[in-house]
Amino acid sequence: MRKGIFLAFLLVAAIQDLYRKKVKVWVFVVFGILALGLNGYLWIVQKEDSMWNHMLSASLGAGLLALGRFCEGNIGTGDGWFFAVSGLMLEFWENLSLLCMGVVLCGSYGLTVLVWNQIRTGERAGNKTVPLLPFVAVPGILMAMEQGVGR
Repeated sequence: MRKGIFLAFLLVAAIQDLYRKKVKVWVFVVFGILALGLNGYLWIVQKEDSMWNHMLSASLGAGLLALGRFCEGNIGTGDGWFFAVSGLMLEFWENLSLLCMGVVLCGSYGLTVLVWNQIRTGERAGNKTVPLLPFVAVPGILMAMEQGVGR
């Protein structure tokens, strides 16, 4: 069930980030409440012991938010909130893997655009921004499919 909520969250956030370069606050609120509600049920009623793992996983987002402030906004606030909310649905290593794979894909794309613009047009592309979440969607969808969405 967590993976299904995560997949819906990932797709909505990635699509908004792709087209608007920002994710609306309601996305984080709605999916955060859904994740907390499901987790509360699993932690309290079914005595699942993954609470600390999910809190640690959500701290990745908190770390990104802090790093974004330190870097004067060069890391988007939405990215930090995305990984905080996704941490409520993914285990720590899954969330960290998703972050790392997304950064590698996004960085590879950004480097390709930078070199392409420099070679083909001579235009400097250093100040252009690239949304991260569409690049997180690719490994996120593959991860959800591999593990089974219903789990």
